[in-house]
Amino acid sequence: MERDHRNGRKMTNKTKPMNTFSTLSSTLSNPLIVALVLLASGCASQIKQLPKEAQITVPENWQIQITERNNSKKNKDQATSEEPKKVENGWLQSFSDSELEKYVQVALANNPDLLGSAAQLKSAIEQVTINGSGLWPSVQADLSKNRTDIDENEVTTEIRTVSASLDVSWEADVWGKLTQRKRAAAYSAKAQGELFKAAELSLVANVSRAWYNLVTNKLQLDLAQQRLDSFERTAGLIDENYRRGLRSALDVYLSRTDVQVQISALADARFNFVQSLRTFKTLLGEYPDTALEFEADLPVMTDLVPAGLPAELLGRRPDIRASQMLYKSQIANAKAANRDRYPSISFRGSIGDSRDEFDKLFENDNMVMTLISGIAQPMFQAGALRSREQQAVYQAESSYASMVKTTLNAFQEVEDSLSRETTLREQHEAIKKAVKFAQGGLDLALDRYQSGIENYTTVLESQRRLFGSMQNEINLRNALIQNRVGIHLALGGDFTTLPDRDPTNNLPSIAKK
Repeated sequence: MERDHRNGRKMTNKTKPMNTFSTLSSTLSNPLIVALVLLASGCASQIKQLPKEAQITVPENWQIQITERNNSKKNKDQATSEEPKKVENGWLQSFSDSELEKYVQVALANNPDLLGSAAQLKSAIEQVTINGSGLWPSVQADLSKNRTDIDENEVTTEIRTVSASLDVSWEADVWGKLTQRKRAAAYSAKAQGELFKAAELSLVANVSRAWYNLVTNKLQLDLAQQRLDSFERTAGLIDENYRRGLRSALDVYLSRTDVQVQISALADARFNFVQSLRTFKTLLGEYPDTALEFEADLPVMTDLVPAGLPAELLGRRPDIRASQMLYKSQIANAKAANRDRYPSISFRGSIGDSRDEFDKLFENDNMVMTLISGIAQPMFQAGALRSREQQAVYQAESSYASMVKTTLNAFQEVEDSLSRETTLREQHEAIKKAVKFAQGGLDLALDRYQSGIENYTTVLESQRRLFGSMQNEINLRNALIQNRVGIHLALGGDFTTLPDRDPTNNLPSIAKK
């Protein structure tokens, strides 16, 4: 020790650091520490017993494909069905609807749900950096200035000092628990990226569905107006024949009743159209007004959708991939929780100095340098560490169950939508023929009514059947489109054909607004 005559303080010369590595090796060789480490690692076997992937038996083909193949074998005149084709991207263009493609781009830029999903992905990416920072030393600088007044023999002495220190701390990741936590965050970020892709695909599908629901409601509105016009013409003809004494008052009452019923139906169709328009506008991220001009037309779905193979779905559906990443993240968290029970090895170092002037800080003859290493082994925490490890294992098991459920639901969605496609095609073909027959029946009923052979009830029933069949035909065309969108979404194919497209590389942001 030597005294600083300027301020009366004792100064410490440079302290030699202790032999850290020899101390570390001697500590690790302690039998008690080794026994505690072996005891803590006993629970790691539970983590190893967790499955690496979903234990699901996947068939070679979709069930609808197997059924078609069996039917083709029974019918010798029918050619053998071809092998399933791979799922194609760019399904949005298959509708040949430029207006829909335009609205999809608007939704991708403005939809609040997609913006929220993008923000969650960005947050998850930042969490990887936060968890990874523990692998690096922590450095903290401190600078202070003090003034002390000392009264002695009626004389006041002012002492000013400035102090500065640089503290460094670091925990050695000997057991890899910090690495596991960073890995867990990385898997979580990857899962969030897949969820963003799923949200984007879902948004495009929802915009497509809402658009064709809007078109359908517009066609239904036009049909309701056409139906009202038809009943009004019939009612006018009956009124004229009644005045001539050719028809009874009952026909007049019945025809006028039908007109009022159609006026009510027209009002309901108009409300459905306006409501679907507001839903569509909200989905685009716009104010739900009713200002939108468009040509109402539903595309005809003729070609079948290539469904690929069931096994391919596991690597293509973003929600399945997200569930796989979340499961891996939980396993990494469980491994980190297990290694929390191991001894922690840390190093702390500091460089400090105290002077009366700033420019004299950290002169070599006056610095204080320390380096301390230590090993801390948890001994008794009332079972908290073990319970946290068990909790992490259970959370991994829960994540595995969610992964299996997500995968099974994905397979069910594909099977249901493929089967629904066949049923809707049969229904649509039948209803188109029904429209033709109903039109012929109405023409004949009107001719026979004019000739006095049939009564008005027959004409009324013929009109109802015709317009009812026309209404069902429009709904079935829309149902085919809705199901076709569902098939594309279930199969996980991209809505665009852009090569090597990764939507997470250009995330939408609220800050750009």
